[in-house]
Amino acid sequence: TENNQTNSGGSGTGSSNDLFFSEYIEGSSNNKALEIYNPSEIPVDLSEYTIEIYANGKTTPNTPAITLSGSIVPGGLFVIAHPSASDEISADMTGSLYYNGDDAAVLKHNDKIIDVIGQIGTDPGSAWGSGNTSTKDRTLRRKANITEGDTDGTDAFDPVTEWDGFAKDSFDGLGSR
Repeated sequence: TENNQTNSGGSGTGSSNDLFFSEYIEGSSNNKALEIYNPSEIPVDLSEYTIEIYANGKTTPNTPAITLSGSIVPGGLFVIAHPSASDEISADMTGSLYYNGDDAAVLKHNDKIIDVIGQIGTDPGSAWGSGNTSTKDRTLRRKANITEGDTDGTDAFDPVTEWDGFAKDSFDGLGSR
């Protein structure tokens, strides 16, 4: 298991058996989606999991948090999308995903942070990263060697270390890892 927390934006001290974000879409208009991966060998009931969005460097999340529902099979993926996202985004559920490239997305299990995209309490300007691996108007997919999430919501975040970047509105990777 990789354990590089320095400027990584992930792969920290989380359990390699807990869920983590595997894809991030910040596309045009309401084309917002987050994909969650289950690396464990057991199905996971999502009723104990929430997603919080921290806008523009705030230290408190937008309300309400999105409570997930359903389950993820072992090695499976779960996609949550904005209700008005493109029909090309095949989502398992929809929720109030209102975010831009400078907002942090947090996955929690029983109110404990298990993964973060971005950095809580920091406004990076318009995005974290640059070029292909920017969090603004891009699709990011977690690199295959990443096996756990970033459990520290305040550590520095540079997506290039753990994410591959794709063009705006790239939906073809959703549902595969």
